[in-house]
Amino acid sequence: MRLFVSFIAICLLLACSKDEEVPECVNEDTVEYSFSQEQLDSAAAYSAEKGGAAVLVMQYDDLIFEDYHNGASAETSTHVHSGTKGFFAAVVAKAIEEGLIESYDEVVANTITEWQDEALHPGKQSMTVRHLVSLTSGLEQDIFWIQGDDPAAPDLYEHAVDNLELNWEPGTNFQYGPSHYYAFGVFFERKLQAAGLEMNPQEYLENSIFEPIGLEYTFWNHDDSGNPHIPNGAHLTPLNWMRFGQLLLNFGSFQGETVIEPEAFDSLLQPLSVNPGHGVFLWLNLQDGFPSANQDPPPEDAAGGFIYYHGFTDLFACMGAGKNRMYMIPSIDAIILRQSEGDTDEYSDHEFLSILLDPLLE
Repeated sequence: MRLFVSFIAICLLLACSKDEEVPECVNEDTVEYSFSQEQLDSAAAYSAEKGGAAVLVMQYDDLIFEDYHNGASAETSTHVHSGTKGFFAAVVAKAIEEGLIESYDEVVANTITEWQDEALHPGKQSMTVRHLVSLTSGLEQDIFWIQGDDPAAPDLYEHAVDNLELNWEPGTNFQYGPSHYYAFGVFFERKLQAAGLEMNPQEYLENSIFEPIGLEYTFWNHDDSGNPHIPNGAHLTPLNWMRFGQLLLNFGSFQGETVIEPEAFDSLLQPLSVNPGHGVFLWLNLQDGFPSANQDPPPEDAAGGFIYYHGFTDLFACMGAGKNRMYMIPSIDAIILRQSEGDTDEYSDHEFLSILLDPLLE
């Protein structure tokens, strides 16, 4: 059964048209699966026990479950932290579609021209967009200056250009951390300016992605110089975050309308680096993929990846601190969302998803 589900996932990714509604897109061999009320209630209870605020489940574009706990409601806006990163996966795809970014192989130093100076910035001349979006740029993470909600650097973009050293050759090592995102922020803002667009990456995200899908966020973190936080800035309600999940699950379409062309979207779910568990600013549940440093890897004989060990290798996710999570599973046409207002680390992706997904694999 596990191999069958993986085969379905591949067929869906290759054969489904992004311009169609999801039910029309499902292959006739797709596993028909409905979550039981007991499973849904148990998943919500697990989230609540671990300090969560909400669990929502959508299938075939219908919201089939919605539970708020620990004092939260549908109007509760939480900081999704690194769940923000997934928004910029869509930005990358849209920018490539529109020609604002030439390709994943575009050399970053052609735009961040300070990095052409080998004496001041040794090794950065070979860095490409691929290295930034796959978190293999080799840039140091410099946690004190650029990490978190209130980092020490007053201008995160300037710090990314002038102060981040290269720890290893681009493309040779995967390291999770904020430096890649802020370097991408500088790069993309300059690409926008070169195209005559007076906006920053967050404003491009709002105009090109959020507006077409009707997503409204509550608040966005900025540094002291007004630069938007790329890796961790978004605060929003679960129903608004779910709208973005619909865009991802439908491979760039939202409620039948194409927002990102399929050719541009497809690469987001392909591992571009030494880590099969990471695509373009999105986490993948592929075998042999590995997570960030603060998360356990799967067992050696796992049928799936580090997000859910037992299978569903088509699953991909946006994942943030406080265990804010949004999982997309194309093979059963489902989005599973969990939001939290706290910083607990007791929640386990695999344990939570096992409640909902294990019955299909029995």
